[in-house]
Amino acid sequence: MPGPPTSMRSRIGAFALAAACLGLSVSAALATDSPSGDHAGAWPSTWRAYLLSGGGKVSDVIGDVGCGQGYCDVSSGPSGTLNSVYFVSDGVNAYFRIRLAGDPRKASAGGFQSTTYMLQIAVNGVARVAVGLDGKNPQRDFVYVANADGTAHTEVYATPFNNAGGEFSAGARGLPDGNGQYFVDWQVPLSRITQRSGGAITAFTPVQLFFGTSQSANLAVLNKDFMIGNSVNFGGGSTVTLVLPKPVAPAPVPPGATPVPGAPAPAPVPAGLPTLPDAGMAAGPSPLDLGLALLLLAGGFLVSLLLGVRRRT
Repeated sequence: MPGPPTSMRSRIGAFALAAACLGLSVSAALATDSPSGDHAGAWPSTWRAYLLSGGGKVSDVIGDVGCGQGYCDVSSGPSGTLNSVYFVSDGVNAYFRIRLAGDPRKASAGGFQSTTYMLQIAVNGVARVAVGLDGKNPQRDFVYVANADGTAHTEVYATPFNNAGGEFSAGARGLPDGNGQYFVDWQVPLSRITQRSGGAITAFTPVQLFFGTSQSANLAVLNKDFMIGNSVNFGGGSTVTLVLPKPVAPAPVPPGATPVPGAPAPAPVPAGLPTLPDAGMAAGPSPLDLGLALLLLAGGFLVSLLLGVRRRT
């Protein structure tokens, strides 16, 4: 029976084989929880409330659907006055949030309750893409981006939804909202939204959002609870961009000048050229003018004196 490899070449070959096997096992693990190779970003500390077109809150009625302890019920807090849905983006990832009456988490079923938490994103009132968290599978849940009719989707993050042990799937979570109810949050890279929408939606595209919950097999269909009303209607929501546009800086004002609203700015004087006095302003006599005047007076006096002498003679 041959013994262990003793030559240097044999040792290198054995080491390479072991490393390859290890690499395959790590790659397989990463492919399971982050199938497209995306890395989940840090969760934001502040969120943008998605509002109605008139600027009012999106506050869904509590208890209008039934599902266990309210894990699929879009809510507005115990008082019914809090905003129901939120979003924000750091320019790389887009983050989405729904307030729920019950806890969306279920560790024994892939991480979340048997519901899809989702929003549709529209351009000019026409849905272009759906972004959600599918919790219906009892073993493996996942965050996804789907086309508008749900015929194709991209899985972005999946169970176990954490970044421990070299994983990058912390793209979904459930947590208390601080008011006796719960939030469910999920995130995707902006590039996945642009890709799945066929380029129709970018960071600064004006869009309308519609959030809700679903138990449909189609990942683009909302059929359980809606953020407002009883069906998807983009007309009631505000138009936003996923990333806030940068503020426009005001035009610089020359030192000492007082800007007048609507008045054009004065033209600057080129460097090196003298500034001429305004011809319309009165100016005092110069020393040359005074000297000429004195000479004329003295000449006139001499002429008068000579004429007087001549008359006497």
